[in-house]
Amino acid sequence: MILNRFKTLAYLMLMVLFLMTSVQCTRKSGKSNLPRSIGNTSEVMVVLQNQEQWDGIVGQTIREVLGKEQYGLPQVEPLFKLSHIPVTNFSDLFKKHRNILIVELKPDATESKMEIFSDQWASPQRIFRITSQNASSFSELFFAHSDEIIQAFGEAERQRIMEVFNPTSNNDASEAIFKKYGMVVNVPSGFYMAKSVDGFMWLRKEVPDYSQGIVIISEPYVSEKQFNPESIIARTNRELMQHVPGSSEGSFMIIDSVHVLPVTTQVTNFPFEYTIEMRGMWNVANDFMGGPFVSYTFTGNNNQTIYTLFGYVYYPNQPKRDLLRQVEAILYSARQD
Repeated sequence: MILNRFKTLAYLMLMVLFLMTSVQCTRKSGKSNLPRSIGNTSEVMVVLQNQEQWDGIVGQTIREVLGKEQYGLPQVEPLFKLSHIPVTNFSDLFKKHRNILIVELKPDATESKMEIFSDQWASPQRIFRITSQNASSFSELFFAHSDEIIQAFGEAERQRIMEVFNPTSNNDASEAIFKKYGMVVNVPSGFYMAKSVDGFMWLRKEVPDYSQGIVIISEPYVSEKQFNPESIIARTNRELMQHVPGSSEGSFMIIDSVHVLPVTTQVTNFPFEYTIEMRGMWNVANDFMGGPFVSYTFTGNNNQTIYTLFGYVYYPNQPKRDLLRQVEAILYSARQD
């Protein structure tokens, strides 16, 4: 009997050691055992208690924040595509959606609260569960945290896009960026080097239906004034005018500062510490081409160089939001180790 107990104890110890080793290996590999999240690009699944909530103040609040117009697009497109279901239909399949917002109205709740979960049922995944006493208190809390919610859902979108892009990355383009700027940018296949000169690099993706481009602009950092919108626009226009020609003689790319004014925001989740995001439209002077752009301006780790990563899309008369999100995700992959 003593021998049997010893064997049992030894077996249990081996099992514990095996489990600990398995957990450590999983952590080291950085891979998740969760299924890949589902859902269309830029889609948010809203889980409500009933249809009346969607038709009332709750749905109106959500649509006002997450369904608002994406700035800088020539056609009206919402920030996110919204789908909604009652909680009774919230099955395991729907739980795999990438972006989920769960609304719970409980009259006996002592206070409104917001819970945030990452990769709970799938990966990548962001889940917000908001519990409130009534629709009015939900609306107040949702508006107060709207920027945080938009940022989290946007982060999940970029993560999913790069998980698709990374296995087919263009190593030649990425190596050229690293060699010139000491910066890692995960460039997917399909992009090619269009031009590289001192302080300027242009990567293009040209397919029959649309075009995407990434421009890297650099110059010595001497003053905080270089982060001013006027300075960013002037610096970007100078390089675009010189290096990105249009299809007709005397034409060139430029930021549109007349019809759709570019807007700037300081973003806190970009890989570099202090970063200014700019969104708007570009067009081609002396021609009829145009489209949306997004750019990020920051200094390198040594604070000696200021960079602007400029991404654009050309897809005439077609939706452009998701193509712009792809470019945005590529720019967000930038880092200096």
